[in-house]
Formats: sequence, C-alpha cells, structure tokens
Amino acid sequence: MAKPVGKLKKIHLSEVWGNEIKEFTTWLQQEEILEMLGEALDISLKPAGGEIPLNTLHGGVLAKDAKRGHYVIVSGHLDGMTHETFGNLIIYAAGLEAKAIVCVGKDITAEIRQSFDWLNMVSRDDVNFYATELELWRIDDSVPAPNFNVVCQPNMWARQLKMGQEEGESSDSPKPQHFPNAKATQEDSSTGAKEKNAVAEGKQGSGSKDAASVRQNFVYTKTFS
Repeated sequence: MAKPVGKLKKIHLSEVWGNEIKEFTTWLQQEEILEMLGEALDISLKPAGGEIPLNTLHGGVLAKDAKRGHYVIVSGHLDGMTHETFGNLIIYAAGLEAKAIVCVGKDITAEIRQSFDWLNMVSRDDVNFYATELELWRIDDSVPAPNFNVVCQPNMWARQLKMGQEEGESSDSPKPQHFPNAKATQEDSSTGAKEKNAVAEGKQGSGSKDAASVRQNFVYTKTFS
C-alpha cells in the first residue's frame, strides 16, 4: 500500500506579515532565522545586539559573522528595495565598516541584481554583497517554512582569476631604463677630444725633432768626410 504524501504549497509573504515591516524585521533578527540565512550564504551569522533603527535603515538588522568577527548588514524588504533604501544601506555599512551586505525580500529586481553583481566585481576580496529571495512553503496545514533563494553572491573564481592577471601584468611591466646624464656625456666627449689632440700634437712634435736631428747628422757627416 502506498504511503500518503503531503502537498507542497507556496505562501505569499503578506499572508504572514501583511505589510508590517516592523514584524518582518523582528522575525528576521531571530537567531534561528539568521542561522538559516547564513547556511544559505555559507556564512556563520549571529545577532549583533538588536535591530537597526528604522529611521536609520528601513528594515535593517545588524548581525555578525561568527567566524571572522565583522559586521554584516541584513536588509529585509517585503515590497522591494527603493533607491533611497539602497543608498542608506551602503552608507550605514560604510559607517560600520561592514564586510558583508545581505538583501532579503520577496523579489529582487534586475536593478538590484546588477548593482550587487557590479559591486562584487569591483570590491575587495573581504567585502561581499548578497541578495536572496525569501519564499514560504507549507506542507498541507503545517507551519510555514522559509527558504532563502540566493540570486546574487560574489564570484570567488572570477576574483581569483582577476587577481592573478593583475599580478602577472605587474611582474611583466618594463623596468625603468637609466639614461646617462647628457652633461656628463658632453664632458666625457670633450675630454676625449682634448686627449686625442694632445696625443696628435705630441706625435707631430716628436717627428719634427727627429727630422732636424737627421739633417744635422747628415751635414756633419758631409763636412768631415
């Protein structure tokens, strides 16, 4: 006899939290939920002492990477992230020198995906940006279970490849050439010319004396012979 199976059903986020971002943020900052989110991102997340004030960062949660010890900003959104919220997210992360930024929402727009992909491409290795789409699933009448679907994350392979290319370009760069001083070259040339002239004059002078001596000897020889 076949065993019975349940029916998997996807639940809209508004059925659980409505439009109350305060309730959603409170749920998101729970240690158990941060642990589940961290498993999806391969980060050991834990609460870092409460939520971020909503007037500072709408839907923001302050967390920490348990292994590396740095701050992680988790930004939760039920209806999508606005440009203003995105800017505040970057500003708040910069103020805390956070090493990771995580956006959690129902839908991650193409603009946010492109922005996070670009930031991951130009950022240092120790600063990472993530975006996850939150889904709620239920089996029959069970309690809704969250699923974090990661849609944006750093490409470590591409970063290592880029780093290797930059190191290769720096090692292959031509070394600066040292050219001789023009003034010193001129001085050396003039010195060499003077020495050559002196040698030539010396040879010419010695040749004249030798010729006179030969003539004198010839005269003396002719007279007394």
